[in-house]
Amino acid sequence: MPKFDLSKVNIVPYVSLADASVQDHSTRDRQFPGLHNDLLFLWAMVDTENGKRYELIRMLSASGTFDFILHECPTDLWAHPTTVRFPFESDLYWGPILWLDSDGRQTVFPLNSTAKQSLKVSLGPDEYVWKEDGGLIDVVLTPRPMNVTTIYVPGLPDDVGYTSSGCTVTGSIAGSKITGGYGGLDRMYCLPGLSAMVSKIAELEHYWFVWGSILEDGRWETGNAMLGTGNYATATFQRDGEPPIIATNDEVESKVIWETKGDVRQPRLASLTFGGRTFSFEGTHNAAAAAVSLGIAWLHGTVREEGGPKPVRSWSTMEVIKIRATPRD
Repeated sequence: MPKFDLSKVNIVPYVSLADASVQDHSTRDRQFPGLHNDLLFLWAMVDTENGKRYELIRMLSASGTFDFILHECPTDLWAHPTTVRFPFESDLYWGPILWLDSDGRQTVFPLNSTAKQSLKVSLGPDEYVWKEDGGLIDVVLTPRPMNVTTIYVPGLPDDVGYTSSGCTVTGSIAGSKITGGYGGLDRMYCLPGLSAMVSKIAELEHYWFVWGSILEDGRWETGNAMLGTGNYATATFQRDGEPPIIATNDEVESKVIWETKGDVRQPRLASLTFGGRTFSFEGTHNAAAAAVSLGIAWLHGTVREEGGPKPVRSWSTMEVIKIRATPRD
């Protein structure tokens, strides 16, 4: 495939919001023309009764699952998270899988008969069940209404698609009840024969913000924003009882402020302006994960609309592709 400088290509994303109940959760999903669902990610950031903040991620493909993470996230932004489970076959289930369709739900059947760890993943129209290692991870992700951000980006060098379903989270981690959190199911689509990891959607990203907040009156608000190469950007925002906001490219303005301590640099503050509103992100927990060695890092934080209603609880993650991301003024 020819190499393109994506910053010099006019890339136009098509963004919409959908309800999880109408999504095809099978690996045969063909919602984007000519593309297949190559990878999916279950993920969550949660608080538990024992006072801990966790980040958990599990990546699955049509035939296997080899990447996962579970770690405790410190409030010291310069301290590295404490790893609970690391991507290795002795830590959590690692190996081939088979997807089974039962009553409209897609369920994972592990095929590695020598594995000592259990794995249960079941995806349906109203909930995503995720259980690992005899209860170490025991969560249910419930999609918020009309909260699947759908992104289709046709054109050179390759057509790609992405969906991100934002969810509330219940259950427990290591036996401690989850008291609040936000998570989701993200799915990457690419051309047959091409890995999503080297597709255009992977090359575009510099930052990705996802958040869910509970307001003083009990309403939820959720957001999803990606900042990329050149002027590339996508953003969605929803607040219960209000019309949703969708914006792309030049309709999204951003600022990302980095800080330095010793020889370490990382972002801590950011703002996103679209649809006539400005949302401020402030880092609260380091969620860097093992993937930091690959040039990817995560920072948990809170998001609030400037001049908007006050959240009483907020969970947000900023994904940083450190090999491409730079401060934005």
